[in-house]
Amino acid sequence: MKMTIVGCGLIGGSVALALKHRRPEWTVACLDLPERLPALEEAAVSGCLGTMDDAGAHVADSDLVLVATPVQALAGTLGRLAPFLRPGVVVTDVGSTKKRIMDEAPGLLPPGVHFIGGHPMAGSERSGVEAADPLLFSGRVYALCPYADTPPEALLTLIGLVETLRATPVTIDPEEHDRIMAMVSHLPQLIAVALMHSAAAGDAEHAMLHTLAGRGFLDMTRLAASDYGIWKGILETNAGPIREAAARFGESLGLLTTGMLNDEAAAAWDQAGKRRRKMGPETLARPRKQDLRSIIDRHDRQMLTALGHRIDIARRIGRLKKHQSAPVTDGEREKRMMFERRDWGQSLGLPEELVDELFAVIIRHSVRIQSEPAD
Repeated sequence: MKMTIVGCGLIGGSVALALKHRRPEWTVACLDLPERLPALEEAAVSGCLGTMDDAGAHVADSDLVLVATPVQALAGTLGRLAPFLRPGVVVTDVGSTKKRIMDEAPGLLPPGVHFIGGHPMAGSERSGVEAADPLLFSGRVYALCPYADTPPEALLTLIGLVETLRATPVTIDPEEHDRIMAMVSHLPQLIAVALMHSAAAGDAEHAMLHTLAGRGFLDMTRLAASDYGIWKGILETNAGPIREAAARFGESLGLLTTGMLNDEAAAAWDQAGKRRRKMGPETLARPRKQDLRSIIDRHDRQMLTALGHRIDIARRIGRLKKHQSAPVTDGEREKRMMFERRDWGQSLGLPEELVDELFAVIIRHSVRIQSEPAD
């Protein structure tokens, strides 16, 4: 299997890292802007990097092409790739809106090329390959939008990719997808920005927002840190459903603000609470055992992601040591490090022996990795 990823930011880079670990037998080429290649090399997403000028060398013999550019660049990118796409290749995207690109793709791609719209329900307020995470898609829904005449084998190829990413594939009509995304993704982004904007305006006199903002405000405005350049295309390609969602939200907010203490507002509040508690275990007042375990699973993924980044850095340090003919082990550095880690652990309420055992294992494996012969 050969796959080409066009656009190696957060999503494309995370796909590449996941495949690097789970499908080492695949050949994965990553194409991006020339100025982004050093960051891709630093992130070690793939040994096969290039720009769109190299598309012919990689796309022509690819079985699967994933376009992970911003939504507004999708059509142009498909047009540039079209001359190199061979019959039978599966092409997909990761855009947050689906109807427009699904309407445009057939006119942009040559006969025999199978385009299937895709949208992983995973992301971050951070962007770029620097934020890429091979576990980004684990346990997440991955929406797929095939055409009525999409060959089953093409859809199965893409489903196989999604399952390799540890995500759950769900097929959906593109128009329905966009209506749902307007409410659950695009409108929340606008609300976060609007809340941050209005809070800053209301705080202009006292400048106490940073001091007094609590967890709830910070959680609700987390999305406001997202890059407008990425969102501009999403807002443009889904403007109608977003306006409809915003109008419904305005009606609901008006119901609550004009009658905060009446029975209708109380009923709406109660109904919203019941529905929300059914959607996620983290909101339950007294989490059950399985709910607590799901929280543990989430923290374990975060720990393993951090450990993976640490091992990559240790491997790079090992290459530098070999180049400089420096010894692999540094006893004084390890002593200082263990002292700092014990101090950090103590501040978090962790047993000292747990911290010692954990980092003893990590250091042992780091030394082994740095002692391995160079590739």
